[in-house]
Amino acid sequence: MSANKVKRAIGLSFIFIKEQIKEPTAFFWTILSPAALFYLLSYSRGDTPPYNTDYIAATSWFYAYISSSVAFFGFSFYIIGRRESGFTRSFIYKFEARIVFLLGQFFAYSLISILYCMAFYCLTRPAFGSLFIDEILIIIGRFYLCFLLFSIPGLLLTLPPITFQNANTFFSIASFSMLILGIYGVSSSSEVSSIIRRANPLSMANDIISQGLTNNKTLTLTIVILFLGALLSTLRLLRINPVWSRY
Repeated sequence: MSANKVKRAIGLSFIFIKEQIKEPTAFFWTILSPAALFYLLSYSRGDTPPYNTDYIAATSWFYAYISSSVAFFGFSFYIIGRRESGFTRSFIYKFEARIVFLLGQFFAYSLISILYCMAFYCLTRPAFGSLFIDEILIIIGRFYLCFLLFSIPGLLLTLPPITFQNANTFFSIASFSMLILGIYGVSSSSEVSSIIRRANPLSMANDIISQGLTNNKTLTLTIVILFLGALLSTLRLLRINPVWSRY
């Protein structure tokens, strides 16, 4: 891949980031709502700061859920949205343009996902004590792998001819189902729940956040390979109907 394509993709990613920031309600809601839910659940259990529990263990499910939300409702969702809005039909009718578009989308939401991760850390870590640079760097690495994990099914869902509204429904169902199955897997000790937990991407993400990358080397390599495969498949099979093809 040429340096020119990467440079153009980076430039496009900044445009996508500015577009995201122009929706401050959604932007701040995605940042504030997980932190607010964390504190509400803590207060409902009678816990008040400063908390004495391990920070990563106490927040791993929240980081897993945030990474899934950014991958589904940011990275993948807006690929479908831009296809439906006419962005791809007007500008992305060559393979080179498709590369730049997908890389720009990926770069943009990679940065946005890291910003969400850092924001949640800064909002919740003070309740446990001081903030640590080495700790947040560890969490960012684990969080980003979770983002790649959820981007795999997210990218594959961009390939069928579904509308923006239908995509919203599919992603909502997938997110809610993972959350319910995750709660069931934690609350039950049966063999069935253990199988469901191992197959649930949200539970995998929770394990990555809580246990780290060293204890999940095989899973880490598998996620990276599957993500690259999904990205290349999307690059090849992404539905593009140029405006001029209608005439």
